[in-house]
Amino acid sequence: MELVLGEIRENKLLGRREVKAEVLHQGSPTPTRQEIKEAIASQLGTKPELVYIRHIYTEAGIGASRVEAHIYDSEEVAKATEPLYIIARNTPDGKKLLEEAKKKRAERREKRRRKKKGAAKK
Repeated sequence: MELVLGEIRENKLLGRREVKAEVLHQGSPTPTRQEIKEAIASQLGTKPELVYIRHIYTEAGIGASRVEAHIYDSEEVAKATEPLYIIARNTPDGKKLLEEAKKKRAERREKRRRKKKGAAKK
């Protein structure tokens, strides 16, 4: 796997760098998000925990993929900015995060439903 960095844009307002890169993987399958995170982090001199892969675009038969990633200055800013599904995709325990979020959402929905039902009885 070879990583070729393309456009790097500094977004100071959100405290991140937005990177577009190309991954060459001729004769092998598309690399995992973790492998790409580590490659980007090593080339840009940052920690892999601060790199969030947004998209991996792969076309059949070419052996190359385009990658869009965000590299944050701190984990707190990343967790506040990135959507939950992107955070879940980029962490090893992502399914657990999504399950917790679904559970909280269901509890809120149930609480709201009970409140409406109680108001309708009066």
